[in-house]
Amino acid sequence: MSNWETILFWITLVIYSLVCGGFIYSIVFKNPRALPKLSALLRVGFLLHSATIAARFAATGHLPWSGDYEYALMGGWFIIGATVLIGWRNAALQPLAAATVPLVVVMMGYGVMRNPSLTPMAASLKTGWLYIHVYFAWLAFCSYTLAMAAGVLYLLKRKNQQAGGGNPVYDKFPSLERLDELMFRYVVFGFITDSIMLVAGSIWAEGLWGSYWNWDPVETWSLISYLVYGIAIHLRVTMGWRDARQAWLVIIALSTVLISFFGVTFVVNSSLHVFQVR
Repeated sequence: MSNWETILFWITLVIYSLVCGGFIYSIVFKNPRALPKLSALLRVGFLLHSATIAARFAATGHLPWSGDYEYALMGGWFIIGATVLIGWRNAALQPLAAATVPLVVVMMGYGVMRNPSLTPMAASLKTGWLYIHVYFAWLAFCSYTLAMAAGVLYLLKRKNQQAGGGNPVYDKFPSLERLDELMFRYVVFGFITDSIMLVAGSIWAEGLWGSYWNWDPVETWSLISYLVYGIAIHLRVTMGWRDARQAWLVIIALSTVLISFFGVTFVVNSSLHVFQVR
């Protein structure tokens, strides 16, 4: 990491941590007045996050595409960016940050502990298919994360209503019906972008390794994740899975995506998707 990147990264992580703690405080102490301020602070953090990526680009000459640190840096940028954009367009959806920001804090903390060193882009990554494959991968990850966040808000608000209410913070959340619909829509969007990611990755793999599919650990877990979300859509459309069952499903399903991005490379070093020296 360059000096500027290091400074910007840690300031960004501190801001995200403050936002995360602020949402926990607001919920536990039933104080909805802090929510607009937290949303404003999150926007500041996102700008600094963008500056961090710019600093890394200036130092390496390429966008962060590979390695646990760069996965966390770029993936977190997509997630926070979507959270900020959605909250800016609809204030009722700002509380989605209560679930997305903690995940990004953990991701970035994990990533910086792995391999944040500056490395040149591997020759295998210098192809147009990289941009298509990775772009749609991050869109899918981002959308699945938003589905998880909607599921968390749904369960929290539902529990509050079952207990007779009493926490004004939950009044700021969208209605249960709206959250239920958002979960499904985010999963569908994620599934479509996931499909494009897999197709683009297969075409890239054929040119790089001579085969459209190699049953690489990352590929295998990506397929598992894809099938899990396909099942989630099937259960919703054909069997009427809604409400709390759907919420729990989209929350648990995100673990398969996290394994695809971070878990596999943590356990094995033989993956074809490991493009840099650890």
